[in-house]
Parts: sequence; C-alpha cells; structure tokens
Amino acid sequence: MYLSLKELGRETLLVVYPDEYHEFKTPSHIKDLHERYLAWYAHYVKADGTPARPLPSNDKPSAD
Repeated sequence: MYLSLKELGRETLLVVYPDEYHEFKTPSHIKDLHERYLAWYAHYVKADGTPARPLPSNDKPSAD
C-alpha cells in the first residue's frame, strides 16, 4: 500500500518498528502507534487543524 500511495503522489509515511510484526508487544511501540492513530483521526476525520502526525517526543510541550 505504501508504494502505491507514493506512486499516486500522496503524502505517506512508512513506519517500521524493530522486532514487531502484526501483533505489537513492546509498550513504547504500542504507545507510538496509538499516538499516530489519534493524530491521523484528529487531522483527517475531525479536521481540527492538528498535524496528521504526532509531534516528536522532544518537541512535545511539557506538562509543567
């Protein structure tokens, strides 16, 4: 699917998690995947103006 989207000129991103296949087991990978899902839905489904990808962890606002 990734290659097809690229050939169509669509914005796409391939994310590969090391040592993970169809069922994720590493908690940090699961968290990252869910953050990506939520960011995608907020951008494309809710259209609330948030970026389609989550901010990298070093760019996230602190909870201070």
